[in-house]
Amino acid sequence: MSALPGVIDVRDNVGVPSVGDVRAIATRVGAQATATTGTIAVTANATYDVSFTQPAGTSIKNIIMIAAGNLVTGGSSGDDIDFDLGTAAGGGQIIDEKAIADDGGSAVTIAANTPLFIVENGLPAVANKFANMSGGPATSEAMTLAASLASSSERTLHIRLKPLASDLATAATTVTFVIDFITLP
Repeated sequence: MSALPGVIDVRDNVGVPSVGDVRAIATRVGAQATATTGTIAVTANATYDVSFTQPAGTSIKNIIMIAAGNLVTGGSSGDDIDFDLGTAAGGGQIIDEKAIADDGGSAVTIAANTPLFIVENGLPAVANKFANMSGGPATSEAMTLAASLASSSERTLHIRLKPLASDLATAATTVTFVIDFITLP
């Protein structure tokens, strides 16, 4: 019996997985990950950038942000912490500046060591996605894609964090971003 187009039959004639077919699957569904760390200080309207390399022939599956210390907004309307993803630092070509902590007049906290999936399974976070998780910010804006997460060629991408309006209410801390990629067929 022949397999459907694009389907790999992992069993040989006696029902045992074929080594060659298992290797073919491993190369087609290969996942890769990278992490990058930067420091976010407390200064309002200052920008804090980190960069990473997206391998050729991949798409971003997940972008996970983990702050080593608490991040707390200033407590006045507009005191957000914005996130940006682009092909240039601060360019927003992929996700343009959106609040991961959306301060509408009360301080918003991102607790230390809380993993925030900015992108999860290839989908950007919806508004207030983190509100019901322990340690997540109570309010956040919807992340919207302005361009594809996939790339046929290797490219350098830049993540920017930016506290708006007022200084953050906490000390500077490091923030790690874990980026998972899937290999495209």
